[in-house]
Amino acid sequence: MRILAILFIVLHFASPFFAQDATRVLDNAVKKIKSDEKISMELELVVYDIDGSVAYTDKGSLFIDNSVATKKERFALFLNRMKVWCNGKKQWNYMPQTNEIYITEADSQEAQMFSPVYIMQLYKQNYKSSIKRDGKYDVVTLVPNNEDEDYEDIVVYLDANTSLLDRIELSMGQGGSARIVVKNYKTGCDFDKSQFVCPVEHFPNAEIVDMMP
Repeated sequence: MRILAILFIVLHFASPFFAQDATRVLDNAVKKIKSDEKISMELELVVYDIDGSVAYTDKGSLFIDNSVATKKERFALFLNRMKVWCNGKKQWNYMPQTNEIYITEADSQEAQMFSPVYIMQLYKQNYKSSIKRDGKYDVVTLVPNNEDEDYEDIVVYLDANTSLLDRIELSMGQGGSARIVVKNYKTGCDFDKSQFVCPVEHFPNAEIVDMMP
């Protein structure tokens, strides 16, 4: 699922000092998520058309487990319009609108675009970063050096005191916008590994699109 552009963003390319500060802030946020290991959070998603009108809204839950010995992130994302399971090796994307289940390698770029940890580490992959303070938030803007990237910019809002993720705003050059807001961040959750594997038997009429090698 492609999430298109964000509204009212003015991009400022940072000096080397601020670029270093931005990566430090993102590093701390990623360390926070990884150190918490077993996390649940609620998500609210708003997607806007190119003219700024609301295309659709969605909400759901995200579960992340970083406690496995391999350190491969496992996560499950449950929204009304999409469900994603990732066990660190394989990822399943179920799209209710088309009744299809796409199976991909967890390490593929397409699969990892659903991972908040991956998104917050994009600055390591040929992105320019800048940072500013907006009230209680550290606001980090990531802009790709390569025009061929899917995202035109990614804006990450982090609580300056706790390093907790508050929201992510995504944009693409084709227009439109999206905002993902994080609520009810909880740690120390009790997960079973089956929670990160798609129960294919629950979707007996779904078409399976297996893109595994």
